[in-house]
Amino acid sequence: MENEKNYFTAGELASLYGIPKQTLLYYDKNELLIPAFVNKNGYRYYSVSQYLVLEIILNMRKLNISVHDIKLYLENRSDENFGKILQDKIKECNELIDDTQKVKNSLELSLATLEKIPKIRLNQIELSFQQSKILLLSPPITKTTQIKDRVKTLAHHNQAAFSKKHFKEFTTGWIIDKDDFFAKKFNRSIQYFTPVSHSFSKKHCYTRPEGFYISIFFEGTYYQKASSIYLRLEDFIKRNHLIVVGDIYVFPIKNHWLTEDTKSYINQISFQVEYQNE
Repeated sequence: MENEKNYFTAGELASLYGIPKQTLLYYDKNELLIPAFVNKNGYRYYSVSQYLVLEIILNMRKLNISVHDIKLYLENRSDENFGKILQDKIKECNELIDDTQKVKNSLELSLATLEKIPKIRLNQIELSFQQSKILLLSPPITKTTQIKDRVKTLAHHNQAAFSKKHFKEFTTGWIIDKDDFFAKKFNRSIQYFTPVSHSFSKKHCYTRPEGFYISIFFEGTYYQKASSIYLRLEDFIKRNHLIVVGDIYVFPIKNHWLTEDTKSYINQISFQVEYQNE
């Protein structure tokens, strides 16, 4: 029989690393760290060399290395194999840092947008020159598209616009055909859109051109206020001798994320215009 005094019981070994005995039992069942021997009373004993092996196991587990991969390494220990593990983990860390930075950037952008809300001038029509914007567009929505199918289109659009790992920093707006809007057919959305960065894949993107745009911020939902906003926009266009050359972009600024009261929503309507030829 082995001299038990020169070995650690499972409880003793576990206490040296501050881990529960169940962890050693788990490693035993997975043949990662099998006791040196088990006495007649069923107590498991571990050698001094196994104390050192457990050091490797626990530290590799801190790096989220699987039991299977740890077992492979223990069976094939070398400078080269350990170096490969370190290189792989450094790569994972860099990817995690990159993902975390993207989340941080999204949070900062969302906070900056939130802080601008109290400064928004409501119900004022503005004519200004705007730079081009890259927009991710959904597939077209037809006049016969049912509500459930519209939601499906929106959901698929959001999946494309926002990574599963990243915070949704932008809201999604919708586009109204200019001819429909100025024919008072306010409910005929033709597409959803989301602003995206220049690094976004351009496959389904549209660059909204630079130029002069009319814009107005207003409280309430688009559908609550569209008819009254329309009258003001039509009057502004006529008085300033403008021509509407682009579709209508409706973009939520304050929505269900910030309030349950739809009357407190804030939306923006914007569209491109040109001056009439004299």
